[in-house]
Amino acid sequence: MEKKEITICLVCGFVSLVMFGTVIAEEAKGSDTKGESAAVKAYELRMDGKIEDAQKLLEKTLAENPKDAAAYYELARIQMHMALGGGKMENLVDMMRGAQKNAEMAVELNPKNITYASFAGNINFMQAYYGLMTGGQPKAELARAIGAFESALKSKPDHYQTLLYLVELYSDFPEEVGGDKSKAEQYAKQLEAMDEVYGAKARSMLLPENVDRIDYWQKVLKKHQDNAEVIEELGKAYLREDKVDEAVSYFKKAIEIDPEKASLFLDLSIYYTFGAMGAGDDKELFQRCIKSGDEAVTRYIKSGPVQPMLAYALGVQSKYKFFSGNKEQGQALFKQAEALDPYFSKATGAPHPDLFIRPGEVSQNHRYLMRRF
Repeated sequence: MEKKEITICLVCGFVSLVMFGTVIAEEAKGSDTKGESAAVKAYELRMDGKIEDAQKLLEKTLAENPKDAAAYYELARIQMHMALGGGKMENLVDMMRGAQKNAEMAVELNPKNITYASFAGNINFMQAYYGLMTGGQPKAELARAIGAFESALKSKPDHYQTLLYLVELYSDFPEEVGGDKSKAEQYAKQLEAMDEVYGAKARSMLLPENVDRIDYWQKVLKKHQDNAEVIEELGKAYLREDKVDEAVSYFKKAIEIDPEKASLFLDLSIYYTFGAMGAGDDKELFQRCIKSGDEAVTRYIKSGPVQPMLAYALGVQSKYKFFSGNKEQGQALFKQAEALDPYFSKATGAPHPDLFIRPGEVSQNHRYLMRRF
């Protein structure tokens, strides 16, 4: 893979691997109570598409009180939000560094807050992955990511999503940059003792390549027939084997149980996007993937997503319209997306939902770090 092809694959969701075509609960308390009100105001401005106003509010807040952890955390999220909408690689890297610095300041000021530590871990992972993909030096950033996630566990040892991140980081990164299969196994066993479903997710990451993932998840489903997490995983296993009809069937079942899983239609869209990118000279296949991807995004939009995610979805749909030859409709959708969120994500992969949870809310979201979906 050439460097120019990479916009960064953070399949944890902040960013994805390649741009499609030519881009058209309760929080642990700490020292940040005064910053919480400013963070909430900034969050509401950002969710309403007024991201620059939100940034100015937080910068003013921090100039007056540089010890507000909540303000640093929300500023870090704003910088990641803006980075995804910047369109240029150099902007992404610079904004990511700024987000990393502010997230780590939030952790320093309130080390007991799992949300801050987890967010910092995700950003550090992004830096590590970028280094791995571009021939850089990912070892230090991976160590920082692992350190952030392990720090997060100190405040909430039973946070399944953080444990899954550690299993994935230790198992999927090469040993020479910090991967460690034995530690991945240790965290997987820890999860298995806590929760059968999340334990199964952890174990699936450690399976040998030749193991049939569809069969694996079908066996798990027999014990957990109405569990949306298991049904989702089985659907994704089918999708990775190009068995789309079966995947869609299970996605629908998962969404019926948990409507928040409507984002699975975005995963389906990503599948078709990469299908179109790999179609080569097969114009019929290309257009078929474009049409199916467009339909998948339409299904997601009907679920009523939050404003930044709606803007992202409309942006994706605008690309499909452009590539199907309907440029006027594509331009109209792009303008609609910009009106909702001037910094809507231009990446192929959907933004991580943690960018849009309210300040003070502990994330219950999990997105694989090293997979498209």
